Amino acid sequence: MRRVRVGIVGFGTVGRASAEIISKHADLIERRSGVKLEVTAVCRRSGVRPEHTPAGARVVSNWKELVQAEDVDVVVETAGGTDQPLQLVRAALEKGKPVVTANKNLLAEHGDELFSLAASRNLPIGFEASVAGGIPILRVIHESTAGDRLRAVHGILNGTANYILTQMESRAIEFDQALQEAQAAGYAEADPSLDIDGFDARDKLCILARMAFGGRLKVSDIPTYGIRQVRAIDIHSAHRLDSTIRLVGSAEQTEAGLEVSVRPWLVGCRSMLAKVEGVNNAVFLLGDKIGMQMFYGRGAGGDATGAAVVSDLIEIARDLAAGQLSAKKVSGFLDSHDVGICPKPRPVSWYLRLTVRDQRGIVARVAEVIAHRDINIDSLEQEPHLPKERLSFVITVEPVSEPIIQRAVGAINAFEFMLEPVLLLRVE
Repeated sequence: MRRVRVGIVGFGTVGRASAEIISKHADLIERRSGVKLEVTAVCRRSGVRPEHTPAGARVVSNWKELVQAEDVDVVVETAGGTDQPLQLVRAALEKGKPVVTANKNLLAEHGDELFSLAASRNLPIGFEASVAGGIPILRVIHESTAGDRLRAVHGILNGTANYILTQMESRAIEFDQALQEAQAAGYAEADPSLDIDGFDARDKLCILARMAFGGRLKVSDIPTYGIRQVRAIDIHSAHRLDSTIRLVGSAEQTEAGLEVSVRPWLVGCRSMLAKVEGVNNAVFLLGDKIGMQMFYGRGAGGDATGAAVVSDLIEIARDLAAGQLSAKKVSGFLDSHDVGICPKPRPVSWYLRLTVRDQRGIVARVAEVIAHRDINIDSLEQEPHLPKERLSFVITVEPVSEPIIQRAVGAINAFEFMLEPVLLLRVE
């Protein structure tokens, strides 16, 4: 048995939860792995309260001191962001120390560089915690489906957005109230834009898609739309269509290239996506041999993400103790080709909600724009008894490729009677 000493940079919710798991489950970890994990140093610029400091660990304010420390064998990065964490991970690898990170933004933006550096030093980077919290989806893709050809990956990848949508659905409240309650409950940050505008889900989808399809993908190539525009009237309209709304990240490999996006979907109430509620996540994999598989669980929060961090730590600690430490070849990041983006995604149905200042001829003018692009209207509904100065109505259209419906939406948004941009939802 060997003691493996851990330094944690970023001692917030996830960092502290990781340390607590190491402490509380120390005997269990030792019995299962034959290695004793010990937190010897933690780093947080604003300091750490004494009651939160792991027993026997010291607190430093500069991550460079932790990385250089002789009593730190493995560096854990749970600080978030990209600038300082990028420097930190580089420095740890150059020092010859393996890294565990929960930072999906860092890997989505700089994964090629960091995995290349890790390979040149023959060191592993553990990153299971970067996607879907406690759901071991990256291990499934890396190991369990290695013998199959994956065709699609999609799912609910952001617990904050899902919590807001399911609160709006279950309690018939507006977006702003649901967001405020998510912030009060600790599910949403003071600045929630990464969650509600889809960027957090985009970074996670980028990592999933790269690993699933074995090719390089830039986050800037992923069309991303959030839930900021969703209103109670959309939830109500979805129910009338026997559906609900979920923020979905989706990547599908087709003969014409990769269809990829993050956007709100209108999903049938009996679909598995509709049954994912609160802060839970769900990831679906489609393979030639495995068919469709669903992985469901807590996708956020300190405990779930911390458990994934500790899982990576145990794996690295075993190899370190056995003298078998080595870099992993991560599909999609090393020696990979660029993933070609499909220029014309397959046709799907769409939901459009328009909010307008009432005047004559609105429906006719909108219908003319839609018909001009050879799009067939499936249904049109207007909620009764709304104030004339702010009316909303909903149009659903038959399957059409996204570039075509986007051109129609652009033309509709240019009308003088539009009070806000069209809300566009994919119907699945």
